[in-house]
Amino acid sequence: MPKPPIIINRKWIDLEKANLLTHQISNSINWEQPKARVYGKEFLVPRLTSFLAIRGVEYSYSGVEHKGEGWPSWFVPLLNDVQDYCDVDFNGCLLNLYRNGEDCMGWHADNEKVIDASKPIASVSLGAKRDFLLRNLLSLDKYSFALDNGDLLIMKEECQRYWVHSIPKRRKVKNQRINLTFRKYL
Repeated sequence: MPKPPIIINRKWIDLEKANLLTHQISNSINWEQPKARVYGKEFLVPRLTSFLAIRGVEYSYSGVEHKGEGWPSWFVPLLNDVQDYCDVDFNGCLLNLYRNGEDCMGWHADNEKVIDASKPIASVSLGAKRDFLLRNLLSLDKYSFALDNGDLLIMKEECQRYWVHSIPKRRKVKNQRINLTFRKYL
């Protein structure tokens, strides 16, 4: 059974700082619920999204387009901490707001051509605990990890090549979760 190429650093951000960051993000980000195009059909993405990046970085997936306009000053300390920890000069961050357990993300890999596949992807979880699922593309083995407030998940380089991941619906979850996914874009 292949072992998932990830690292989970539990409580990487302490509870007080995670709660302050959640409040800052909730009050500073302009969230959108874009329409995605999959197999020729459009549907509302089942979560809210936003994108922060250096000016000029562009990212699109399933017909959804994002453009970087620079880092907000309040975000830079967290960006620096993630970059220092991962030793990667991340230049973009996709933000997802899961309003409750009804919001989700289907199986996918972060393998768009504009993402530097030679770098890891770092993901910070804030708010409600949610399951993060991984499935190996060759063996079809599945793993489930509960990500909690302040956890840092690092998906190593080979993760996007041989694995897909998802955030499934969990109807019992009533609180919101914010996920910050740091990537290096080409």
